[in-house]
Amino acid sequence: MTTAFIYDPIFLEHITPEQHPERPQRLDESMQLLQALKWFERDDLVQLQPRAATVDELATVHEREYIQEVEAASKKAAEIEASGGRNTQFFATDTYVSAKTYETALKAAGAPLTAIDALLKGEIKNAYCLVRPPGHHAVAESAMGFCIFNNVAVAARYALEKHGLERVMIIDYDVHHGNGTQEMFYNDPRVLYFSVHQAPFYPGTGASTELGEGEGLGTTINVPLPARTGFHVYDSIFRQVMVPAMDRFDPQLILVSAGFDAHWDDPIGDMYLSTAAFYQLNRVILEYAERICDGRVIMVQEGGYSISALENCVATSINQLMGGEAAIDDLGPAPDMTYQINIDVLISELRRIHNLTGYRVRRKPKPDIERLRREVKGPSADEEKA
Repeated sequence: MTTAFIYDPIFLEHITPEQHPERPQRLDESMQLLQALKWFERDDLVQLQPRAATVDELATVHEREYIQEVEAASKKAAEIEASGGRNTQFFATDTYVSAKTYETALKAAGAPLTAIDALLKGEIKNAYCLVRPPGHHAVAESAMGFCIFNNVAVAARYALEKHGLERVMIIDYDVHHGNGTQEMFYNDPRVLYFSVHQAPFYPGTGASTELGEGEGLGTTINVPLPARTGFHVYDSIFRQVMVPAMDRFDPQLILVSAGFDAHWDDPIGDMYLSTAAFYQLNRVILEYAERICDGRVIMVQEGGYSISALENCVATSINQLMGGEAAIDDLGPAPDMTYQINIDVLISELRRIHNLTGYRVRRKPKPDIERLRREVKGPSADEEKA
């Protein structure tokens, strides 16, 4: 079984203004590092070309009128550029479009769908989708916070509706709360959304009291943390809150909104995680995913605006997915926290809010693969070939 790496050079053709944090160089330099490491020559890494998401697939989480607005804005940007004007145009709240933004965003949303298809056919073990524009702020009717389409949300809905999965977990450790993702599944009991993020901070959502509603009550877990929080706090939250919640929910697929702007070197975020810290957090995710859902993990790129930190974290995450045990890091450790958080009180309160008090993670063996396969109600690979 191999790891899939999903990328397309078109992701560099979504143009933003010079010095904008979300710029093509983020992915370009990450690709240069991966090439320098010669990982594309490894037998345990397969490169898959992402397909474009269809309008119908986008419309499972976005309004059709909004999708048309993105397409029209890209066409308008192309016309302005062709007439000698700027090559990028303001669209909404720090979000810009260019001539190929619509085409790029379709591929960004389609990348995790490509991964899901390959994973659920048994062709790959896990996947990393190196995409832009990012997605977790995009809401049903609007772009927001550098995001055009909500890539992870489209993927979760696709896994549920196309492949018939019953339980999908989204883990979001971007420094910003994924307000769009939360909103799209706030009343859906089939998706467990877990977010740990800096607060108070953009976009102002993600309070610990936001738990979901209706049938989805209890399937939203937010952990807002103050600026300059370090790894030992994150580690405790992952092990004592996220893991029990994951175990209780029993997901069949885990999607990770892999934003690395909580890195201490990031120019936008103000958290104290290092590349090694992200390695350890991913390790927790992958270890328990192996026990719960046969390691079915798809990581999808979100934020991360220090290019050095981003390329290190991307390379480290892909190495982990392939079974490697080393972080790729030339930036070193984060600064020490200048204050103390009472972790015991924090964990106790989070476990109380989410009815995890007294919950013990089951010491269960490797997952029943045949059961997992039976629970995939979509067409089998053989049926699709017929």
